[in-house]
Amino acid sequence: MSNKRIDKKRQKLSTSPKSPSTLKPRYNENDWSQAELILDQLLECNTVCKNGFKLVKHKNEFEAIEWMINNLPTLPYVIDNYLNFMFTNKLTTGDEELDNNVLNPFLYKRNAKGVTNYSVLRDSIRDMLLYGKSGIRWLDEENGIIPVPAKRYTSIVKKDTEYLGFNRTVAYAISIDEDEPISLGNKPIELDRDEFRNSGRILSKNKDYMVVLPEDFINLRTDTTTENGISKLRQDKQRLELIGNVYQRLNYDIVYDGPGRLIFWMKDNFLNGGDIDVSANEILDQSNATKDLRAERAREEVKKLAQEIKNSSSDNVILGSSYFENKFDHIPRVTKATEFLEYLQMKEGSILAQCIGMTPELIGLGDVSGNVSMEKIIDNAMVNIIIPTREGIATQFSPLLSEKLGLPKVYFDKYEARYNVDRSSESYKYSLAVNSLIQAYQSSVEEGNSIPTNIQNQIMESLKTLTDHIIKIS
Repeated sequence: MSNKRIDKKRQKLSTSPKSPSTLKPRYNENDWSQAELILDQLLECNTVCKNGFKLVKHKNEFEAIEWMINNLPTLPYVIDNYLNFMFTNKLTTGDEELDNNVLNPFLYKRNAKGVTNYSVLRDSIRDMLLYGKSGIRWLDEENGIIPVPAKRYTSIVKKDTEYLGFNRTVAYAISIDEDEPISLGNKPIELDRDEFRNSGRILSKNKDYMVVLPEDFINLRTDTTTENGISKLRQDKQRLELIGNVYQRLNYDIVYDGPGRLIFWMKDNFLNGGDIDVSANEILDQSNATKDLRAERAREEVKKLAQEIKNSSSDNVILGSSYFENKFDHIPRVTKATEFLEYLQMKEGSILAQCIGMTPELIGLGDVSGNVSMEKIIDNAMVNIIIPTREGIATQFSPLLSEKLGLPKVYFDKYEARYNVDRSSESYKYSLAVNSLIQAYQSSVEEGNSIPTNIQNQIMESLKTLTDHIIKIS
């Protein structure tokens, strides 16, 4: 396609852009959309990207992330609790009528896969924390949104020629097979123009991946300054791999509960042929080659003996060799299985919570000072960690949901501090107690009953104590 033709289409695009949902089955020369323009450029684009396109792909880090997911047993507990606190408050538009009539029916409706749209949002946030990014694809209001795992899509970006200095995301390439990661390799990008003109879908010619525009896709990321985000697990890789290795070593010690390292002492005259079953020629031959041969025999004998010890049980009989002295030394292990367990009990949960970005004490994994209430810990974590994080996440999915559902915005409802609620409740209870004492005193006086002086003093002292306490906690 000539540059002149592209410029002509861009001029038409700026005045009457069309979304994929309004595409007609076929087009004439004057009926162009943003999708058509991108398609033409993508058809000319390969891995060299002569027209400026390039594929932004992960470095090969998924294997390392999944290793940590599979080897850190406390991770699901930490992640689930983090999400529970994040969703302490419901999603809202700020308008009760819109919530009841539009947002809530959509969130709790099942999508094309039979899963609620609410669950898609929650699960996508979980995957975003683990992998750095997670995709959410819009189908339509009836079929809802579906998750797209990080491995199944990649961003297609182009250098911005208008403002300069950054790459603009123009589309997302998604693997069509749910079980296959996106893999474009070094082959040219070949898209099916006929498929697009007939159905409005941008697919590769061999139907292994599709292209979705940003208006129908959310690239949910932990760090919006990078197209692929940053996995929380990768940010604390050293400590998390250490925990995983501790588990592996602990399992090894349990399976192979052997004696540790053993030193077998060789007889002094071995290399000279003494007390060793060798031929006469070998006794006479004191060359370096012969000594090397004897040393190799000793190594093989040690290897064989060590293997028997490793694979033996407590009632096995093991025969030693005449190559060695009638003694051996046992080198004790530096660390024991119980020490590994103690380390994991003390450190694993706290490290994982810190890695995800949560106060360990919030989920019972840290040491709580005796003079700090749990309500204060929850309020502090919510106000300083959870709320700022979830607001940043909501700003990523709110534009698409607002546009598709006709809402002003979507965000997490306001959090009400638990500590303040508890203090207000306590103050209310003391106020009731004060009021009850005053009413009892007034009733007694009105009825003409004489109250002893000492009782009056006690009532006044109680009233003063209650009043002071109300002032203190207010």
